[in-house]
Amino acid sequence: MKRFLATFFLTAGLVTLAAGQASAAYCEARGTTGASGWGRSSSSGQAKRMALRQCAVRTPRRGYCRITYCS
Repeated sequence: MKRFLATFFLTAGLVTLAAGQASAAYCEARGTTGASGWGRSSSSGQAKRMALRQCAVRTPRRGYCRITYCS
């Protein structure tokens, strides 16, 4: 639970910082168990990594995440 909260607040902080910048990419990821994550950044690669990282935190072992949407 502590790990989840720490990741949540860290991600929220990064999103808040990125909101001031021009955001050019938004990505969503879905896991095999229904978990999800999203990322927004001026770099599409960074947005993908953020989405996958958020999804991975919520996915149990032996599950995997993949990018389902990017713009």
